[in-house]
This record gives sequence, structure tokens and C-alpha cells, in this order.
Amino acid sequence: MKQPLFVSEPYSLEYEHLRQQGYAVQQLARKLDRFQSTNDVIIDFERPFQTADLYARCDIVATDQVSGVVDIYEIKAAASVKEDHYDDVAFQRLTAEKAGFSVGRCYVITMNGEYVRRGAIDLDEIFVISDVTGAVDQRMEATSRQAREAVGYLKKVPVPSLAEYCLDKKLDCEFLKLHFPGLPDYTVFDIAFLKHEKRRTLLAQGIIAITDVPDDFPLSSKQRIQISAAKSGQTVIDHDRISRRIDSWEYPLQFLDYETFSYAIPQFDGVRPFQQMCFQYSLHTIDYPEAEPRHINFLSHGDDDPPRAMAAALKNAMSGGIGTVFVWYESFEKTRNSEMAEMFPEYAKFFEEVNARTVDLMKIFSENLYVHPEFKGRSSIKKVLPVVVPEMSYASLGIGDGMTATISWYRAVRWEAMDADTRQKIFDDLERYCELDTLAMVEIFYRLQALVPKADVQLN
Repeated sequence: MKQPLFVSEPYSLEYEHLRQQGYAVQQLARKLDRFQSTNDVIIDFERPFQTADLYARCDIVATDQVSGVVDIYEIKAAASVKEDHYDDVAFQRLTAEKAGFSVGRCYVITMNGEYVRRGAIDLDEIFVISDVTGAVDQRMEATSRQAREAVGYLKKVPVPSLAEYCLDKKLDCEFLKLHFPGLPDYTVFDIAFLKHEKRRTLLAQGIIAITDVPDDFPLSSKQRIQISAAKSGQTVIDHDRISRRIDSWEYPLQFLDYETFSYAIPQFDGVRPFQQMCFQYSLHTIDYPEAEPRHINFLSHGDDDPPRAMAAALKNAMSGGIGTVFVWYESFEKTRNSEMAEMFPEYAKFFEEVNARTVDLMKIFSENLYVHPEFKGRSSIKKVLPVVVPEMSYASLGIGDGMTATISWYRAVRWEAMDADTRQKIFDDLERYCELDTLAMVEIFYRLQALVPKADVQLN
């Protein structure tokens, strides 16, 4: 929105990382043989097209020297062509044609998700070049209309409306925060998995606070439990179901967390574009009832084969017996285990057993066995920990979230210009962060166990 009073915020670490990744992909794609100029075709990089109202910059433009026809290539650091990619190219073509150029074919260049790095990057294998001319043809009329509407919109003063919230940012939108100060702390935007249509229905009725949602408003049972807890201010705990789950767990109890790195261009052998490559784990183990937790960790410094070295270290760490393996959001860890089993057949049986013995501790909270108003309908460990174990916090850590962890690790192992002290601090911060993730699970387990004193975790 055109709001000159808004001050641009500094780019986030994630945005900077994605921008650098996109630049790296673009530079690599330029090395393809087809993008070397010849006597017949001139190749331009970052070529702009402009009219009085429109401006577009194309990643690559190939111009036929005889006909003057231009082909447009859009480079995307993505695993496949997405709907918005067609729109991007359609707008570029529209602008080029409005500027008087004849556009021939349109292409989108993406990463080949099946490519596995073995040694030097194979340029012909890592990229997929898709001819999207047909899809772009079908969008040209709509793109032209949308461009006219966008130009007209810039001349208008937008009318603030909560019901027209941004789907991505919701209430974390500078425009809405400017025009709707003092909104309740717990709103209908916090209702878990609420469809946008239902949220807009509530907003149209002037209902913003979650405590104002009518009792007869159609909601799922989980959503209704969340709202009931918010209205009563009471914690809802299903002691019987929690007790049954604890009774099924066997010692040793293993609390496991991975940190991973994903990049468009594989940085290590055996890795695919965008594969979540493990480079670190933290493991807290309680060997038997009343035993003190012991901690083992692994962190690659990038001078080895990170996932292979980590797999070997984890197998050794669990050599005394696997027991029950606790994670937070099992889909992530289980998928990484399956990937490592495929990458390293010698560890396949181990990772299959780990997956078979994995328990998702988050499900106690995501399945509403334990509901607290301050969770605000969420079940991430960052939301649960400060409520269940208030004396523990990520706030004082140098690295306090997964995205910062993965980007910081990449910079520490790949940025040659980084000084040794900065690199070491990143490694130290990574170890503290990952350790807290598993220690947090240990403490949450203790709190759950205290809720059901008769619960008896089994010895394996």
C-alpha cells in the first residue's frame, strides 16, 4: 500500500539468506551453454523493459539477431514451477510487448529435485528449463487487466478494513497496526486452523477478541476447546489420556532434536537441491527411573560429510539401547531419518528402529490433552515451554530459533571471510540452542509425569 508514513524495516536474516541463495542460483544458471551469446543470438542478463506505467527486469533475455524476437527466461530458486511464476513471466512479457518488443517463447528455470550432487555441480542436470509459453498465453488478458487495476490503485487512498487483512501477515501488518491500534492480545486470528471465510464472518460481526466468539458459532471440537479455555482462563488437562501415554513409554528415554540446512544448490555430496541436510543433533537420555539426564551432542564444522558423520555419531550415542525416542513434531525427524537410511544403507536398520520407537511429545498439546489459554491455540515448543516451564527461556541465547540456526551454520562453514572468533561463537551458540531444545523436552516430560503420579514408564 502507498503509505509514505511507513518506515522501511531492515531486511530479516531469512530474507537476506533467500536473496543470496537466489543470486547464487542465477549466477550458476548463467553458465549454461545456451546462455552464451553467438552470432545469431544475443544474451542479456537483468534486461529491463519499461513503459510510462510499467517496469520489468528479466533474468535472461535471448534476442534473435535477424528477427529481433526476444525469448524470456525467469530463474527461480524453487524445485518446480509454481502458479506465481507464470504470473511473473506474464507481467514481464506484457511490459516488453507494451514497450514495442515481440516476445517469442517464455521459460522458467527451476532446480531438479531429483539431482544428487556427486563431486562438481553438473549444470545440465541440476536445472530444469520449462517452456511456459502456453500457460503465459492464457494469462495475458488477466495480467493486462490486473496491471491497469494496480496502476489505478496507486492513485487511491486505501480504506482500512480488518476483514480485508493480508493472508500472509494477518494482524502483523503495518497498515492495520496503524489504523487499528490497541487490538486485543488474543484474537480470532489465533484460533487454530480457522478458515479465512469463517474469520471474516466473525470480523464482519465486529468480533475480534477470541473471548467474544459466540458459543453457537460453527467450530471444530479442538477449536471449541481452545476458545472455552480462553473464556474461562482455566487450563484443560486430560489426565487419563496423558497417563495412558506415559505408561506406554519405555526406558531409556531419548530426547532428540536435529538442526538441518536446506539450499537450492547442494553444498555437499549425496544431497539434493532443497534437501533438509542434518548437520547437528542434541540428545538427552534418561537411562532408568530417577536417573539424571545425560547429554550428548554432535555439530559438524563443515569439514566432513555432515549427515554421514552425524548418523555415525548418533548410532554410537544410542548403542546402549533405543528405548523411546521423543521429538517435537515427528514428521520432520522421521523424514530426516528415512532420508539418512536411504543415503547410508549401513545405517538403514538403525534409523528404521529409531522411527519405529519415536514418540511425538508435541501431540500431548496439539491433540488437546493439555490446553492452556496462553498457548493461544499453538503447540510449538516455543509456545509451550514458557507456560509449562516458565523458568526456562530461549530469550538469552545468541541463536534462538531454527531459521537463525541454519543460516548461521551455513555462513560459519562457507563464508571464508568470516573471522575465527565469530565462527567459533556461532558454533558455541548452535550447541547451546540445540541443547536447550532437548532439555526443554526433558523438563516438559517431568511436568507431565508430575500430573499423573501413578504413571509408570516401562523399562525396556
